[in-house]
Amino acid sequence: MPDPRLSPSGRERMRVLWIVLFAALSMMPLGVWRAAREPGTAVEVVTAFMEAVRDKDLDRAYGFVGTGVPVGPDAVFLHPDAIGDWDLLAVEQAESVAGLPEPVTVTIGTEDGTAEGTFEVDEDDGGYTLRDPFQTVTVSASSYLSLQVNGMTVPAPPQTGWPDWYAGQAQRSVTLLPGVYRFFGGEPVALLGDDEGGVDAAIGVPLPGAETASLQAAVNAYIDGCVEYRLTAPPGCPFATDGQIDTVDRTRAYDPSDVAWTVERYPVAEAVPGTGLYGEPVLLVAFTDPGAITLQGNAEVDRVSAPFTAACRFDGAPLHVLAAPGGGVELAPLGAPVTDSCRGTA
Repeated sequence: MPDPRLSPSGRERMRVLWIVLFAALSMMPLGVWRAAREPGTAVEVVTAFMEAVRDKDLDRAYGFVGTGVPVGPDAVFLHPDAIGDWDLLAVEQAESVAGLPEPVTVTIGTEDGTAEGTFEVDEDDGGYTLRDPFQTVTVSASSYLSLQVNGMTVPAPPQTGWPDWYAGQAQRSVTLLPGVYRFFGGEPVALLGDDEGGVDAAIGVPLPGAETASLQAAVNAYIDGCVEYRLTAPPGCPFATDGQIDTVDRTRAYDPSDVAWTVERYPVAEAVPGTGLYGEPVLLVAFTDPGAITLQGNAEVDRVSAPFTAACRFDGAPLHVLAAPGGGVELAPLGAPVTDSCRGTA
């Protein structure tokens, strides 16, 4: 009779065989469970997509999108840091009419309230995908040198010059995922699709604050840069002459040359609300004390060139207050240029 006992090597082979067998058996229920959990209806697909967005798992969320995912500068806020906190309250689909698929209705909520929107879902051979669930938002021009969406801030400094930066602000479009957003810490805005599978909204931007000491320091530094110009009308600066000057001895002089500006007393600055070129609220620089600046050089008096000194003043009209990305303020010459601040000041 054969010996029923196994040799040590045989026992080891049997132990490995049982391990492999149990591992295979243990994987079978998990595979079946995963297959059962994969979304199989329009409602389940939308639910899975919204849950993935809420959980900031964007790779999984994009797996339920049948159209392309936006890329490029306009899509920089398709990022986990830009997604706020909200709860998924309901996902429903009405009964189809005449065999046509109905959009899926989604309800989300925060402590500030609830919002509802609909998404189109496409079906292909039993599989379902969302049709363009991304939200396109136009952010109005503002006094910010950045764009802040929930917890994410992206600097937007001027690329070629202040006029080009300002002109580009009017059409700043941003692509977002569905959810609830605060722009620059303002009131919450729910962006949750529409009957076309996307939304196009215009978002207003609140005015930034301008701390007086920071503003005054910025104005003083700006003026210090301006006086370096040996020009009669330094570009973008809060002082200038149009070529006619009242000297300190009350003589009218013309066509100054070889000029130099000297600050005698800085103006006292404050930020005041105003309206920009596109009707947006902006912060403007106003001088509660116009300060004093001296212009010296040569000019014609009675058709003879002679040295002159003129007592001039500052004018804050050209300057807009802009909120810098890291805090503090910057000044930009976006207002009406100064043409004359050297007549009638003696």
